[in-house]
Amino acid sequence: MGLNLQQLERITADVQANDLDWVEVAPGSYFKALTIHVPTQTVAYAFRMDPGAPDFPSHFHICRAMSFTTKGWFGYREGTNQVDNGMFSYEAAGSFHTPYSDCPEGFEARGIFESDTDILLQNHVSADPNSEIMGYLRVQDFIDIASKETHIVHADGTISGDPHFSYDFSQGAVIAP
Repeated sequence: MGLNLQQLERITADVQANDLDWVEVAPGSYFKALTIHVPTQTVAYAFRMDPGAPDFPSHFHICRAMSFTTKGWFGYREGTNQVDNGMFSYEAAGSFHTPYSDCPEGFEARGIFESDTDILLQNHVSADPNSEIMGYLRVQDFIDIASKETHIVHADGTISGDPHFSYDFSQGAVIAP
């Protein structure tokens, strides 16, 4: 996929994540939608698990996920790893796992979901990839929980949201053919 420089977006936006409300998506687990780019099915998010929260639902990744742990730690029930504060993690499309955190202060991360479809995660009823699918996490779900400050680029190229700062540089750089 090329950049198509003649069709670049012309709005830069800064979203103050600390001002957005957490939206509970599973018991003790929360998301904030920071920016959503519908044309590329990309979502920038903040994720949090409360201290003592139950495991986040077991899920199969349709998307690629990249995240940076900003508080506490998390792990996967299917492994022995522990992703500590300050660590970056990459979760490949096709991976299946059950995230948890027994960290006394809870867990927080900032990350990006990037998908080839509007489906990001396929949630399962148990920690078995062959178990029943109980639902999906889609790009639209993040649009549904978005705050008024969330920067959203829609499929038709229109932009919505009222971020902390935005800049229209449509008169900026000249792109040579």
